Formats: sequence, structure tokens, C-alpha cells
Amino acid sequence: MEVVAKTTESFPANPLDDMQLSGLQHAIQSLNNEQLVWASGYLAGLVSLQPNGKVAANESTALTVLYATQGGNALSVAKSLAEHAQDQGYALRLVSADNYRPRDLAKEQLLIVVISTQGEGEPPESAFELFKYLRSNKSARLEKLRYAIFGLGDSSYEHFCHASRELDQLLTTKGAETLVERIDADVDFQHHYTDWQREILHSVEKVQPLDQAKIIPILRAATVRHDRNNPFQAELLERRCITTEDALTEVHHLAFEIDPTVIQYQPGDALGLFFRNDPTQIEKILSHTGLEGSTNVSLEQHKVSLSQALTERLELTQLHPNVVKSWTSIANNSDLNAIVKDQESLRSFVKNRQFIDLITNYPADLDEQALVNLLHSQQPRLYSIASSQNSIEEEIHLTVAALRYQHHNRNHLGGASGYLTQRINEGDSLGVYVVKNPSFKLPEATDTPIIMVGAGTGIAPYRAFLQEREALNSSGKNWLVFGNRHFHRDFLYQTDWLNYRKSSLLNRISLAFSQDARERTYVQAKLYEERTELYHWLQEGAHLYVCGGVEMEKGVHHSLIAIAQDQGGLDEESAAEYIDSLRVQGRYQRDVY
Repeated sequence: MEVVAKTTESFPANPLDDMQLSGLQHAIQSLNNEQLVWASGYLAGLVSLQPNGKVAANESTALTVLYATQGGNALSVAKSLAEHAQDQGYALRLVSADNYRPRDLAKEQLLIVVISTQGEGEPPESAFELFKYLRSNKSARLEKLRYAIFGLGDSSYEHFCHASRELDQLLTTKGAETLVERIDADVDFQHHYTDWQREILHSVEKVQPLDQAKIIPILRAATVRHDRNNPFQAELLERRCITTEDALTEVHHLAFEIDPTVIQYQPGDALGLFFRNDPTQIEKILSHTGLEGSTNVSLEQHKVSLSQALTERLELTQLHPNVVKSWTSIANNSDLNAIVKDQESLRSFVKNRQFIDLITNYPADLDEQALVNLLHSQQPRLYSIASSQNSIEEEIHLTVAALRYQHHNRNHLGGASGYLTQRINEGDSLGVYVVKNPSFKLPEATDTPIIMVGAGTGIAPYRAFLQEREALNSSGKNWLVFGNRHFHRDFLYQTDWLNYRKSSLLNRISLAFSQDARERTYVQAKLYEERTELYHWLQEGAHLYVCGGVEMEKGVHHSLIAIAQDQGGLDEESAAEYIDSLRVQGRYQRDVY
């Protein structure tokens, strides 16, 4: 998943459906004149900012804000832009890429796209159909379209903002004209966004000036929205290890208490969370730099102690190339200077290194404020939710593997995973928010069969899927394909699956434990081994889900193409098109990290 913190949204956290909007309109009829002015503006704001693309009826300017997100940042940026544009009087359509018909591009006049990049330079799952359309020879010419793109990415990765760059090229090739230059923003995207938003709105006004006489002010009710800038404080109810002591990876199950009136989620969604950095590591940083933890520093216009900033606000475990560049400017080390001059060497350098590794091997003199200015803000971590709210209303469950590795003569522990599996205690609270994942959802028809493929902690969303199907008394068949290292050491949630199998909720279970046999077996091999049954399920209309690491997903994808060839009698190209058609139909969904 996309690893991703400042506007409190004043529109509802969940879109209103047509019935709810109709009910609100009916209620407005009983208001007095003063109340009516306020409520009419509020309702217009609701309609124009619904992600389903409805447009406010009182305005006429054609503007579409399209977002494609994997970790929620693109949605946050798009909503903020949409709200500011509407405040200036523009009618607009705010729409997710998975709800957008690519052929509508030919009808657009002004299009603003906010898009993240995932995996090896791929667009988010929600934008798969859009990119497939633009890459094809059948897509329409777009000479009437003016567009702007805000790309989100992480320059630690080789294919930084590749999705936004490719989209820019595709639109230009089709004849569209840029409204403003594309922005490729790094993890500290907030610094780019403010200026870009101002430039966008100025450019839109030049292209389509507003008729000030027709503008109706939009007044919005103060609605509390919990997001990365305003997280909900969730209390830990339970933490338990669900692997044996001799398992190669230690995995924990965590349950957090939430208020269901303000936190709602669906199976397939993720939980973003903030954590406290390891106090032992902070002591080492202070020792190596000779700085005082009690010294006050300025951080986002607030005064806090350096120790508090390092504990709660700054990124210490994911070393970023930009931090290395900044450190190099004060360390003046010839070896480090040579590394930062080559982008590939720099990306290799930050891999498996934390900030403590940098300052230990390349010491430098700086003061407390300079250290804070140099470091990035802590990025929240995203974890697939392992529970269904229809089953457990007031809780959210997570499945967390402790990230441990030895590198550069030092034992390392992941920032969030170390906190969640080692240091947080029952009764402690941490800031959380829900990240919607519209591209990884159960079928609307509860009788649709599903095939769930996962490895390691990729099993988490399937626990939520089956809890949901049990709570809704769904009749659709369910098949779990799960892989890990050892049956006895890390068969995660084994009791749950066995109980579901006994109750017949889980109709089929296929297991691949790679290190239990002389010949290693992985989930992709298990799929091909059971290819006849799998293809039969797909022909029956089954939805297929894949959750886990990039390499696992690649193996599964290749296996699916081979299965389509073997069982469907297709050549390789036709088999690949068949698998792609499942993605376009929403029947092949991936959650890859």
C-alpha cells in the first residue's frame, strides 16, 4: 500500500445518497428565510462536492477534479482544491477515477487530476481503466481539453511519480493542452500544494471568468472529519502475538476501540496511524549529535521540546534521499558527496538505512532547530483493516508484522511496527484515521463467489471479508488461498479459518507453506495446481482478490494468464486481455504493497 498529514474537511465524511439529499431538501422547506439562505448554500455545497460527480445546480462553470489515490493523499488534495474552488463560486465535479467514464474526457473543458503512483511506477488501481483507455488506439482526440496534474510520489523509489508523468504524456499526445505545468510532489507534498492550488484557481479564472452576480455563497456546517490532519484517538484494547516464538517473523493482532458514530469503515479499507518513535533510538541521536532534548524548537508554528518532536512528530526510521542531501551539505564528507551526486547510488544508500545510521557514520555539527528543519514530518503508516464493522461495531482490528533486520552492523526495528508490536500497551491511545479503498471491495451482490489470495499479513482484509459475509448472511461461495512459511509457526488466524470451514462459510481453503516441504510452494503455484476449479469459479462470475507484496502479486498475475491459456484455450495475448477485462469489470482487485 501507498505509505503516506492539513485541512479539516467541512463537508460530510461520507457522501449522501439521493434519498438522503431528498430528505434534506424536504426538511429545508420548513425553514424561515434566514435559515433557508444558509441551508440552500449548504445543500449546494454537499451536492457539488459529492465524489459521485453531481454538480451544483446554481452554478454553470464546467470544472472536473479527478483523483486517483492509493493511500488517501490524492483524495485529501483533491477535496481541498474542490472546496477552495467552490468557495470562489465555481461549479465542479469531484470524482474518483474508478467512478469516471474515460470516454467522458472528450466532453471535458477543464480537468484537474490529482494522482499518486504505486508499486513500480503504476497508477492506482482506481485509474486502471482510465490508463487502459488512453493507451489504446480507440481513445478520442482531446483538443478541447485544458488540464492540470498534481502528482504524488516518493523519490526514494526509482519510478518517482511515473503515473503522473505518463498521464501528462498521454493527454498531450491526444491533443489536450496544459493549463499549468505538472507538479511531481515528494512525500512533503504540502509545501508544493499551497502554491499550486493558488496557481490553478488563478488559471481557471482566466479561462472561465466568474459572473460575480450569479455566485451564491456556500455556507457549510462545521462537521468534524477525522483524517491524517485530525486523527481520532483510539484506545488499544488488546495486543497478542499470533505466531509461535520460533517463527521467522513476529506477527501481532491488535484491537482498537473506536466511536462508530464518527469512525466508519468498510471491509477492504485501511487504517492510517501515527506512532511514537523508539526512546532508545532518540537517546542515541541526542548522544551522537550532542544536542539537548529539553531545548525548545519551532515545529509547524508550535514550540515543543526537541525530545517531543523526535518522539511524536519527525521521521526517523524511513531515511529519505532529501534528508541525506541536507545532511551532506553540513557534514562535508567526500564519500557522502559522491553518493548524493548520483541518484541511483542515493536510492541504494537509503535502502535499509535509518537516520541513526547516517549520523553515526557521517557526523556533523548542527543545533537543535537545524536538526528539526532537516528532518521530514513523520509519515503515517497504513494497515489493512482485519475486521468488519457490521460484525464488531466499536472496534478496528489490525494484523502487524514486526519489521526486524540487521544492516550496517546494527539491528533495526521498524518505526510503526516496532511501536505496535513491542511498545504500545493496552489502554494506550494513538491517532488513527480511515483510508477508503474503493478498489478493494466485496461485490454488491452477496451471492457472488469470491476468491481471496494472500500471503503473510496480506490475509488481514480477508478476515474482514468473511466477518462481513457472516454478518450479512451472504450466500456467495468463499475460497481462501493463503501462503506463508510454516504451517505450525505462522498460519495466521488459523482458528478463525477452521471455524469458518466447519460452519461452511468458507467453502474452500488452499494453503502454500513455502518452507514446510523440500520443494518450496507459493500461492501462485497453488493457483495453477487448482486451475480447473479456479477457472470454473471465474466463469461463474467470481471476484478475485490479491493482497500482499509486489513480487507475490506478479507471480499470481503470471499464473492467472497461464491458467486462462490452459483452461480457456487462449494464446498468451488473449489470456492477458481476459485477465485485464476482469480488472476493468472490478472482478480482479489488488491491494499491493
